Amino acid sequence: MADPADADTPSARARVDALVAEKGVVAAGQQLGVAAILYTYQCTIACRHCCFACGAHVPRVHMSTPKAVEHLRALHGLGRVIHIAGGECMMHWNDLQSVLARSQAEGVQPHFIETNCSFATDDAVVAERLGALAAAGVVGLLASADPFHQASVPPDRFLRVRQQARDLFGPHNVWCSGATDDEIRALADVAADEARLRDHVRRHPPNMVGTAHRELRRYLDAYPLDQMPLDGGWRSRYQARDCALEFDIDRIWEVHIDPYNNIQTNCGVVLGNTGRIRLRDVMQRGPANANLITRLLAEGGPFALADFARDRHGFAIPATAVSKCDLCFTTRRFLRPFYPDILAPDEVYGA
Repeated sequence: MADPADADTPSARARVDALVAEKGVVAAGQQLGVAAILYTYQCTIACRHCCFACGAHVPRVHMSTPKAVEHLRALHGLGRVIHIAGGECMMHWNDLQSVLARSQAEGVQPHFIETNCSFATDDAVVAERLGALAAAGVVGLLASADPFHQASVPPDRFLRVRQQARDLFGPHNVWCSGATDDEIRALADVAADEARLRDHVRRHPPNMVGTAHRELRRYLDAYPLDQMPLDGGWRSRYQARDCALEFDIDRIWEVHIDPYNNIQTNCGVVLGNTGRIRLRDVMQRGPANANLITRLLAEGGPFALADFARDRHGFAIPATAVSKCDLCFTTRRFLRPFYPDILAPDEVYGA
């Protein structure tokens, strides 16, 4: 039975569904923002730019079906385009199908599924899985392609998924690279060439969180903190010392709930845990007001967080950083022992 607090979920979902039907998953997601369950931190690959530090090495944990349906119901109440992501949710295909069947029966199925396409070993398996998604009421797909993914996933697997997904769902419901087939196949060569990969990272710097912080930071220039470019983090157009955008309910790009029931808008900064507080209550209070860490970041960004860590806990602020996210993640890793319920889970921080 639905929580009475989520009584507005059907009407919120209906409004989003209407926009998805009119404009497609991609345009609707760009307009409304997205929300997701991170079904698992496990992944078939371990991309060097992964902010969540997913991979095969992490604990074998994924969301139970009842919990996934509960979270999908709550996320639909936010008026955003909803998806299931990871990690790689397709790793647990049978359990994922159970989630989709139960959520469809309750009318809270996701709009799209996110995948790295590693499952797509031949046309038949792609047709079978995409057909099952469509039968469960899913209307779209996000398929990843870039040098980091193609370092492990053969390009033809992505191409196979992209073509069949566009045929089945329509191009406007498939969130993916529009590069030509030849350009996609060339991504594997970029990944294998250290010089070309370095150039790619410098032209398209990822957010320095999780695996990206450990693996790719060395490719980027470090600046004295008072001279560091004020990159926009998840939203590159937002350039300021603070991170208010990441914790503003009307402007944040994504809200997600992970398999430990952690509510996050920013990888590794927990707004609350659904075992103790409802998603709806977190959002009504405002993500910026979730806790001490979110308030510091929203009001003063990583600079304020670093000052706090120094003054309260003896943190040695680094002289340089490559970006705001770099300074933030370095500071957060130091602060984790003091705030383990906020700076979590272990996977993101490589613990």
